[in-house]
Amino acid sequence: MKVLDIVHRFNDGNSPVSSGLCRVRTFVVKNDLVVLLTDLGENNDGRSVTNAVEGIVESLKDQGLIVSPATLIEHYEGPDFNGDSFDIVNLSPRTSWIPVSRNDVLALIGLEEAELKERTSANSRVMALVSNAKQRRDPFGDLKSPDGNKVTTRRLEIIRGMISKSTIESLVSAGAGEQEIQRVLKTDLSIFGEAYAEPNDEYICFSEFPLAGGLIDFAVFTARSRMNIILIEIKGAEFDLVNSNHYKAFNHKINEAAGQIKERLGIISRNLTEFRKIVHGLRERVERGDKLRNSFLGPCGKLCVSSDKDVIIRSVIIGGRTRDDLEESKKRHDFETGMTPPIQIESWDTWLRKLKRA
Repeated sequence: MKVLDIVHRFNDGNSPVSSGLCRVRTFVVKNDLVVLLTDLGENNDGRSVTNAVEGIVESLKDQGLIVSPATLIEHYEGPDFNGDSFDIVNLSPRTSWIPVSRNDVLALIGLEEAELKERTSANSRVMALVSNAKQRRDPFGDLKSPDGNKVTTRRLEIIRGMISKSTIESLVSAGAGEQEIQRVLKTDLSIFGEAYAEPNDEYICFSEFPLAGGLIDFAVFTARSRMNIILIEIKGAEFDLVNSNHYKAFNHKINEAAGQIKERLGIISRNLTEFRKIVHGLRERVERGDKLRNSFLGPCGKLCVSSDKDVIIRSVIIGGRTRDDLEESKKRHDFETGMTPPIQIESWDTWLRKLKRA
């Protein structure tokens, strides 16, 4: 049974007077207390729940809103119910996170599925609490730019340096090779942040990214809480994605790229802890201003992720041209679901649809 559902103002640890917001729901199930701490994303005007969880819990206890013992669950909402992430948080002897499934969380909170299905942004009562909390902190907040000056300045810099979508379309239409397309893409890595970053302005992009003794063409670090790493291999536009013969198989260049990625991910999977340390160390250096692997920072500059949490690795291969979109989409789906770990396949035609720029 749910017994509490509030928006909580917490000190975010940056200074004695700075603070942030999160949604707090408590449930009592068979005399056990379960606390769901939901990050408010863009509506949180302070640090993420991950980075401030110790202070959040301490302030909730100080105000008598929760008591020990309690199961603490950190919650990040995706665009829909299926994209949510959950971690059980242990604060002793040191803060640690244990990923749990949606079904596990439902069991802990008493199978109240509606509580997780509804997006916080769609709950008018909770959003009114968010608005009131922000108004009390800063009565003129709605009259200000929604982003800080640094973010706005960086966003304008990125816009000024953008290559146009039509530039890539022209290369693809001309059947440009892999090296020619790579050469253009390396001049503006924001194009990969635009395609894969979530949230939109929170990303770091790299080219010629070192991976398990080799190099991946491009990589994107993004997301909140647990860092997503998108590994991108590109091929040219001088061939059809699917062969025209009666076998209707993917072009051999796509299969070769998939084999290389699979081999390297296999090496990483056998030493994930070390890989996590390496990529977070790289992230932290780039956030401090080091220029590594042609690194390119998104507008926000820093990612709201924890180096103590697992990283999520996704892989993409882009290459070739689409001739029969419906038929190829079935082949891509079969390939992606049949591959372990899954690798997403895009033709240049399907990938260009992801871009919002002109």
